[in-house]
Amino acid sequence: MADFGKNELSHLMEGASRVLITGLANPSVDVLASAAAWWLYLLKKNKQVEVVFDGQVASYDFLPKNLEWGQQLENLNKFKIILNTSKTKVKQLSYDVAEDSLEIDIVSDGGIFSAEDVQTEQGDYKYDLVLILGAPSLEALGSIFNQHRHFFHHLPVINIDRSVLNENYGQLNIVDAKATSLAEISYAFLGEYLDGDMATNLLAGMIAATNSFQSAQVTPASLELASRLIIQGARRAEVIEALYRTKDIQTLKNWGKVLSRLTKRDHLISSYLQHKELSDLPQDFQDLVRDLILTTPGAQVAIIFYQLELDKTEAWIYGTHNIDVPELTREFNPSGHRHFAKIIIERSLEAAQ
Repeated sequence: MADFGKNELSHLMEGASRVLITGLANPSVDVLASAAAWWLYLLKKNKQVEVVFDGQVASYDFLPKNLEWGQQLENLNKFKIILNTSKTKVKQLSYDVAEDSLEIDIVSDGGIFSAEDVQTEQGDYKYDLVLILGAPSLEALGSIFNQHRHFFHHLPVINIDRSVLNENYGQLNIVDAKATSLAEISYAFLGEYLDGDMATNLLAGMIAATNSFQSAQVTPASLELASRLIIQGARRAEVIEALYRTKDIQTLKNWGKVLSRLTKRDHLISSYLQHKELSDLPQDFQDLVRDLILTTPGAQVAIIFYQLELDKTEAWIYGTHNIDVPELTREFNPSGHRHFAKIIIERSLEAAQ
């Protein structure tokens, strides 16, 4: 992180008192672990902080036990109705909620209120700073942005990402396409404040994002950073246990089905799941598919087909860091982000493949 970025980030953090942490919908382990590290840091700074992500949020033992993961923004701001009581005092107040309206009854203490005595005011937002992790665009936040567009356009936003397609939508944009992970980018600022829990989460983010440091983006500097995290208290064994050695039997069965049906053509690998198999997918299924791409020699794109109905199939397309998946699938009107997209094909499972 450049010095000017670090200094500006510090300034924004110090000036905030109520921080929202959010990021890419259906967040990866790297996004979750980095969010947890930032949450722990902000708590140390006596900030009010909440973490909210749209979609599925996987659970891991290394994540803070007392961190509550919200799924939607609630009570963002207050709407004030102000009554001038300088001339006439209030004796009694009551209200009633009808189907489409709120009716407030005010009984004066000897005088008469008029319409000129009433004014309204938009209250302050619940948060005064937003930290967004791993989202190349505001739309990538999912319903959190789609339902509250006004909110995101009126608060200062810190945008931390590693996608070359990032739209630089924040007041501060820290985008490093050469970084192995969000955790690595976050360390540039959090490194001097780390405790064992923060270090553990940053190490988890790096391990998950690089498939245990097997990805092409890993450099000697990345390995040195991982070593420093361990020196600073990161519990590597706990991370490895949570990420790779605690898969339940149903997860292993599903993964076995995907692997047994795997086909490869040039740089593309594909597999499928039938309708009855969708309900048992693990929360970290996207991470498992990404790991499959990284460990399959020559593979750059993976497609998993899901049978939604007899003549309706959903396809999940994953790409390595040099593949722009939405551009690759643009004729199918995809949703997603640079390395992942969903498309719907109005055909049977076999025909869609």
